[in-house]
Amino acid sequence: MTRHSQHHRSTTLPFEYRGGGLNFELEMYSVDGKKPVDLDLLPGQKEIDLAPVLQPDEDEEVGNWDQVTIYGRLTIPEKTVNDVFPVFERDSPPAKLYVAIRCHDTIYRDRAMISEAPTGPGTYDVSVMLEKDDIRGTVELCPYLVRTEDRSGEKKYAAKSNLRLASCRDYRIIVDRPKGEEPPAIDGEEASFSRTAYLPDGDKLYYLDFRNESRPKLWINSDHPRITDILQSRGSVGAEPRMRDVVLDQISYGVWTQLLIHAGTAIDDNGDVEYEWQETILETFARNLYDVEDLAEATRMLRDEIDDPGSLPFLMERIDRELQEYIDPRTQLINLMEEGLRI
Repeated sequence: MTRHSQHHRSTTLPFEYRGGGLNFELEMYSVDGKKPVDLDLLPGQKEIDLAPVLQPDEDEEVGNWDQVTIYGRLTIPEKTVNDVFPVFERDSPPAKLYVAIRCHDTIYRDRAMISEAPTGPGTYDVSVMLEKDDIRGTVELCPYLVRTEDRSGEKKYAAKSNLRLASCRDYRIIVDRPKGEEPPAIDGEEASFSRTAYLPDGDKLYYLDFRNESRPKLWINSDHPRITDILQSRGSVGAEPRMRDVVLDQISYGVWTQLLIHAGTAIDDNGDVEYEWQETILETFARNLYDVEDLAEATRMLRDEIDDPGSLPFLMERIDRELQEYIDPRTQLINLMEEGLRI
C-alpha cells in the first residue's frame, strides 16, 4: 500500500513528498504516571482500544483518569531524506519531526515535538501525552517530517518552511465510548494479502478469519490502496465519505452473512451458543428472520433450517431480505449518486 500511496501524493504535489516515508511504531502506554504497560499490538495494527482500561465502568461517561501517555518509536529512513531534500541539505536536513494529535469529537488539535531541526535519518523515541480534558472518543496520532527553512533553487524539492515532506498511516486511539456503546463484535485490520501466507491469494477485497472461533477477525486487503484510502476517510459528506459508505455496505453484507451462518451452525440442542459474538448476531437477526418475539424459538428455527438442506435456499432468501433492511444500501447509493451529480 505504501508504494502506491507515495506515488499518488508525489504526483499531486509540486514537490517530492513521501506519504509512507516514516516508520511509526507504538509500544507502551502509561496512565497518570504509573508504570508503562505493553500495548501488545499485532503486526500492522493501527487502532488501539484503551476504553476498557480508561473507562472500566460502562455506566460512567468517562473514566477516572487525568492523562495517558503513549510511547513508541519513529524512524526516518535514509531513503526518505534523500527523496525529499536536495543533495546539499542531506547531511543536516532543515526539518523537524512531530506527531500531530487530532480529536474530532472535541475539535482538538495539537502536536508532540519529537525532534527539532536539523533532523536526519535515524530512530527517535516518541512520547505523546493526552489530557482527558482535551479529548473524547477517538484520538488520531499522525507523524510528519516538516521543512523548517525557505530556500531557492531546484524546484523538485519543497522550498518553503512549514511544508510537510513525509508521513505515514496514523494510529487511532479509542479513549472512551458513549454510554451503552459496545466494542465491535469482531476486530478489523489491514494487511497485504499477497504477502501474508494465511490470507487468500488473488485480488480479494476482504477476508473473514475464523481461525480463532471465539473472536473472528476481518482483514482488508491493503494491496488495493485506493480502496483502503477511501475506507480511512473521515466525515459524512463529500465524495470520499459517500464512496466509503458504499464500500462498507458491500463488505458488511458478506460479513454479516458469514457471521449469521457460522452462528447458526454453532447452536446446540438447547438453543445456546458458546461465544459472545454468536449471541450478538443471533440477538440482532434471528427474531426478524422468523417474525417471532421469542429469541429462543427463533434460534431453534434457525438451527433446524441450517440442518435441513432443503430449507437452505429459503433461508438464504430471508437472510438477503433482512440484510437489505438492516444495511440499507439503497440510501448510501443514492447519496453517492447525488454527490456525483454535484461534481
